[in-house]
Amino acid sequence: MGYTIQQFLVDQKLNDAKPKDLMDVLIKRSYFDNDQKEGQPLRNILRQLDDENILYLLPQVRVERKDINRFSFFNAVKF
Repeated sequence: MGYTIQQFLVDQKLNDAKPKDLMDVLIKRSYFDNDQKEGQPLRNILRQLDDENILYLLPQVRVERKDINRFSFFNAVKF
C-alpha cells in the first residue's frame, strides 16, 4: 500500500493529503472494496497501526494527535 500511496502523491503533486483523497486510488488497486464516510477504512487502519506503534510502516503519513482525535496527512517521501 505504501508504494501505491507514494506514487499517487508524487503523480498528483499532493501535500498534506487526507485519507479521503487517497481512497479512489486504493479502491482501484483493490486495497478496499468501497469508501465509507470519506476515508474511514484507511483511517481505521491508521488508527490500528498507531495503537500498535507501527505507524512507521507507512512513512508517508504524519499524525497530529489531539486530546480525543487523530488527524492523518500524507506527503510523498523525498529520496
